[in-house]
Amino acid sequence: MKTILITGSNSDIGIAVAKALSDRPLQLALHYYSNQAKAGELQAWLNEKNVPSRLFQCDLTDPKQAESLIAQSLEAFGSIDVLINIVGPFVYKDILEVTPEEWSADINLNLHTCFNTTYYAMNELRRNQGQIINFAFSGVENIKAWSMSTGYCAAKTGVAALTKSLAAALAPHKVRVNAICPGLVEEGNISAEERQQMASQIPYGRPVHPDEIGKTTAWLIWNSPESMTGSLITVAGAWEY
Repeated sequence: MKTILITGSNSDIGIAVAKALSDRPLQLALHYYSNQAKAGELQAWLNEKNVPSRLFQCDLTDPKQAESLIAQSLEAFGSIDVLINIVGPFVYKDILEVTPEEWSADINLNLHTCFNTTYYAMNELRRNQGQIINFAFSGVENIKAWSMSTGYCAAKTGVAALTKSLAAALAPHKVRVNAICPGLVEEGNISAEERQQMASQIPYGRPVHPDEIGKTTAWLIWNSPESMTGSLITVAGAWEY
C-alpha cells in the first residue's frame, strides 16, 4: 500500500487527483493552507470510500513548516512513497504593475514550496525508490514573453528546471521525478460563456477537465514506464500558454 502526500489537496486539481488515486489501496496525507471546509469535504468523501487519510494545515513557503509536514506525515503513516506538489496559484497581472511583494509571493508559492517539500522528503523517497510529481503548465519549456503572468511563469519555469535536475540526480537511486503540465483547466463554477471563451482558444475545442489531470497522475504512478523520469507531460488539448 502506497502512502501519497498531496500538497494543495483542496484545490480543484488536488481534489481530482486524490479522487483518481482512491481506486487503489493507499494512504493519503493531504496538505492544505486555507479553506479547511473544502479540505474536510474531500476527507469525508475519502472516508466513504474507506481510504485512510489525514489533513495537515501549514504554510509551505516556510521551510520549517514544510519539514514539519513531512515529519507529521511519516509519524501518521510510517512512510511516503509519492510526493505530489500541486501548490501553485496562478496570478494574472501586468509585469509593469507587479510589486516586489507580489513577485516574491509568486516565486515563494509556485517554486519554493516545491523545493521545500522535496528537500525534506528526499531521504524517505530514496529509501522507498519513490516518485515526485510536480506541476507546471503547457508550454513551460518554450520561454517567451509572458507579460501578464511573469512571476507565475518564471516560477513554473524554475519548477521545470528543478524537475529535470532532480530526475537526473535521483535516477541512480531509482527515484522518478516528472511534471504534469496542464493547459486551460475547467476549475470552479464557470459560466457557459466563460467556458466557450476558453474553448475557442484550444485546438481540441474544450478546456481540460480536472479528472483528466487526476487520471494522468494515477497513470504516472502505477502504469507509466519504469524509466520515465525527467518528463514534462502535457495535458492541454494542443494548447500552449
